[in-house]
Amino acid sequence: MRCFCKTMNSGHKLSNIGMYISTMLIILTISTTLTGCASFTDSINDFLRPERLVPVFDPDAHITPQTGAVIYAKNGIVAIAVPLHDVKNLDGFAIILHNRTNHWVSLIKEDCQMLDQSGEIVKQIDKSQHSFYFKKSFKPKLPPEFAADVFRWDKTIRVQGDPAVLPTEDLKKTNIMPKNTHRFFVYFKKRSNKSKNLRIIVPRVTSEFNGDQTTFVFKFRMQRM
Repeated sequence: MRCFCKTMNSGHKLSNIGMYISTMLIILTISTTLTGCASFTDSINDFLRPERLVPVFDPDAHITPQTGAVIYAKNGIVAIAVPLHDVKNLDGFAIILHNRTNHWVSLIKEDCQMLDQSGEIVKQIDKSQHSFYFKKSFKPKLPPEFAADVFRWDKTIRVQGDPAVLPTEDLKKTNIMPKNTHRFFVYFKKRSNKSKNLRIIVPRVTSEFNGDQTTFVFKFRMQRM
């Protein structure tokens, strides 16, 4: 009888242990499933969050707080690049050059390029492609906060208004008078969905006084907001 009771108690204990292990396994499975679902939901939510091109920190550059414009000042020339968020199917930027020198400077706007993180050089879209990417009513414009952003940094620079274009023998070359500002827009086939880090290169801004050339490189990255 005593042996039978011991056997029954042992069986009961084993049954309790089995139930405990089963319960823990069920809890673990549910927890893992819920965690997996939460991670999947978080991934979907993260994917759906809007993306924006934002500046990369550079100690030599000034970055404006509202529009994320990057500003460099070298050799008497102020160069500014600001990402354009009103163009969805292209990577677009406004480029502003302010000539602080006492002589003309020049550049060829078509030479501006993009460098993606794979090291590939991307050229601007051709003007003949504009009708494919833009509506007829489309007019490029600066972000509304941009003028105030630049004004806070330097009150002598005016970014509004149509820049005066000086005549030149070279039709591709743009001349900028002393103490004047020139603005233009560049658009590239979208790389930010593949390359999270982009470089906008404005090469060979040339002094018409001594031939010195200055190249500006603006660093941006894609970030989900």
